[in-house]
Amino acid sequence: MSRYFKVNYGRKTVRPFKVEDVKNMMILIKKKRDNTENEDEKRMYDRDWLMIKLGLNTAFRIQDLLQLRVNDLLLKGTMYVRESKTKKEQYWELNDKLHKEVIDYINRNNLYEDEFLFQSRKGTNKPISRQNAWIRIKDYADEVGIKYLIGCHSLRKCFARTFYENTHDLITLQQMLNHSSPQITLIYICWDDADQQKSRKEFYL
Repeated sequence: MSRYFKVNYGRKTVRPFKVEDVKNMMILIKKKRDNTENEDEKRMYDRDWLMIKLGLNTAFRIQDLLQLRVNDLLLKGTMYVRESKTKKEQYWELNDKLHKEVIDYINRNNLYEDEFLFQSRKGTNKPISRQNAWIRIKDYADEVGIKYLIGCHSLRKCFARTFYENTHDLITLQQMLNHSSPQITLIYICWDDADQQKSRKEFYL
């Protein structure tokens, strides 16, 4: 089976994570965290788990996710980011369950205000690099047997595709992702003719 997915004009792109696949990745990371006696490894697996969890639930680009710091807004349950690519601001309240998971992570790892949320094990108060984040995500994906083409954007795309499948609210999703048109959003989430045909077949008044 090919690892590639063709969109309009034959361009190749990474796929969104399938929800079941990314859940298996997170179970794997939890097992690794709970089964090691090494405290550095525990913190590393804990970091990776929350990084993936937030990536799935915020739709941040990985470079924006890695710049998150512990601050008053985050502690109170509010997400804020100025996107590195578009320079646009995003500001919203976290889901209550997600906020609790963030606070538990901060407390478990004894993080203080102004410290990076996802720290590198090299240096003092430095975030992990985008390349390192990608290597970590890919290694977990390989361990659970994912065969389709993935990248750091697969987390953001999983959020986007799942949101669209559940709501079919393309305009809101377009705004969330800061895309210039609905068509770009459909291409981004890998929504193709087969998805359209399936939706039409399932529709009944």
